[in-house]
Amino acid sequence: MRAEGGETRLSEDLRLPKPPGFIRSYFNRFPWVLDSLIAAGYVVPMGAVSLVAFVASLFGASPFTDDPIRSTPVWGLLMLYTTAAVTVGLLFRRHVPFVTATICAAAMLVSAPVTNQIDAVPMMFALYALAVYRSARAAWLWTLIASAVGIASTVLSDPFDLASIVGYGLLMTMLMTIATLVGITFGNRRRYIQALLDRAQQLARERDQQAQLAAAAERARIAREMHDIVAHSLTVIVALSDGAEASIERSPETAKEAVRQTGITARRALTDVRRSLGVLTEPDGRGGGAAPIAPQPGLADLPELIASFRAAGLPVRFTTSGEPPADLPLQVTVFRVVQEALTNALRYAVQVTAVDVVLRYVGTPGGGSAVSIEVTDDGVDPGRGASSAGSGRGLIGMRERVAVYGGTVSAGPAGSRGWRVNATLPSTPHDPGGPR
Repeated sequence: MRAEGGETRLSEDLRLPKPPGFIRSYFNRFPWVLDSLIAAGYVVPMGAVSLVAFVASLFGASPFTDDPIRSTPVWGLLMLYTTAAVTVGLLFRRHVPFVTATICAAAMLVSAPVTNQIDAVPMMFALYALAVYRSARAAWLWTLIASAVGIASTVLSDPFDLASIVGYGLLMTMLMTIATLVGITFGNRRRYIQALLDRAQQLARERDQQAQLAAAAERARIAREMHDIVAHSLTVIVALSDGAEASIERSPETAKEAVRQTGITARRALTDVRRSLGVLTEPDGRGGGAAPIAPQPGLADLPELIASFRAAGLPVRFTTSGEPPADLPLQVTVFRVVQEALTNALRYAVQVTAVDVVLRYVGTPGGGSAVSIEVTDDGVDPGRGASSAGSGRGLIGMRERVAVYGGTVSAGPAGSRGWRVNATLPSTPHDPGGPR
């Protein structure tokens, strides 16, 4: 009951229109039925009057007026054609309201003074259609025209009867004004409902687009994470395995240590993969209990990361300066950039004697931290003779991560020997609502 009351209050606050009843719903679904009824309501009495006038005009008489012009067959035939034209105009008033209004105004002049009261009715429907299906400005303009035509028809009937002219003119003006006001009211309601429907459709489209963008962003994030985990771990495992194979006879202890490091790296990678897949498949993010939740790697994990590369045979020298930032997402970005740069050096650099990792932290008055990352190796012809071909996803991932902070990444040869990766993250505090 409380929920129903809340929905009622919400509807009242939003000023939502009442849904149409059965009759309105039926005529909304079948508008031709209503238009046919209106046309029939006009053509039955007016058709009878026009037929009587036509038959009487064949004998040179008119049962409605003493005017000799209206006692000719031409005028009787014109009455029949006018009645037919108004009937067709009423049938198509929704589609051509201007044409319908013109026909109805002309009919008021033709039928004067015989059926002015009857021909005022289709003119009112024409004004209603103008207000609903075109605009209020057009309806008011034709209200003035219809009132003027009504007065002119009275003047044509009896130009010396001032009382009839004034009285009929006021009556026509009042009737046309009422029809226009009713049309404007229903037209505004119709446009309001249509605006609500259009807005709802627009919101639905925007919701679907946002969902698609969010899904694409999430897929890109997952791809970056899986690339960082798999590429780094497999690269280290391959290097350790090659080192163990090469030293198994010459230095069994070194080979044994390499195999041990291979197992450690493989188990760590397996745990990370299970954790990532568990986040995707389990609501609680625990992957069914297969791998416990652990925080993302940060700056405190860099020594362990560098140690794993050293164990794989990469001579890494690590240097830092300044106060590390406390922003955890920024730390993850720094960690992943260093990880990717070292992975590329291990995979592609040939005859490496030194790899320098330099991190510079610069605090800012606003509480942010500007970070500069530089990873340089002295390998000969980097990338040539590597055992695996790269897909370029690693550099793309680095650029996307750094772009979150408005930073830049550059990668290229370091002179005639070596390769340098340089990333700069400006001192812009991380936006929690931004992409991860």
